[in-house]
Amino acid sequence: MDLVAVDVGNTRIHTALFRDGRFVRILASPSAACADVVAVASVRRTAKLPRGARILGRDFPPLVRNRARHPETVGADRLAAASAAWAHARRACAAVTIGTAVTVSVVNDRGEFIGGLIAPGLRLQAGALREHTALLPRVAPRRVRTVVGRDTREAIAAGLSAMVEGALRCVRRELPRVRLYGCGGDGKLFRDLFDEWRPHLVLEGIDHSYRHA
Repeated sequence: MDLVAVDVGNTRIHTALFRDGRFVRILASPSAACADVVAVASVRRTAKLPRGARILGRDFPPLVRNRARHPETVGADRLAAASAAWAHARRACAAVTIGTAVTVSVVNDRGEFIGGLIAPGLRLQAGALREHTALLPRVAPRRVRTVVGRDTREAIAAGLSAMVEGALRCVRRELPRVRLYGCGGDGKLFRDLFDEWRPHLVLEGIDHSYRHA
């Protein structure tokens, strides 16, 4: 079966074709390939979706069971990423996305999503510094392996890097047995900190969830 998975994020839409559970290629749009099913995870309630699209959380459940305190508030993208991590690990794991937001979505040994953390993404943090200070420049996120920036731009980049690295150290310390899966537009900057880097994790989770519904 050919399935087109669509991840409608806060700032971008990502689309990929899967064939019989295997990733085939990234698509320019949901209509760029003929498919048996279009399955969508969307964080935008007003997003315009393809006709006949199947919606994660409405038309089919995520692979992981949602055990959050308020399950209705958990973003479909987090549940999709957590589902993909669980499909690969089949043990305690966490999906880490570093994009518009930094999120860690934790799954226990029973395949239950139990929560995690959410923080502003690196570009949001950098933009906030630029907008709300008098002199600080806007800095593109990059990996800096020191906390001693030798100029203002390097100091900002170092601060952004340290925040991500610190969050992941906290996760490792509190949950030493979890396997970390990383994704997201800026996640590639930190790919050495993950147990496995999977750039299409959310899209994979949509596919896994639909096929196992």
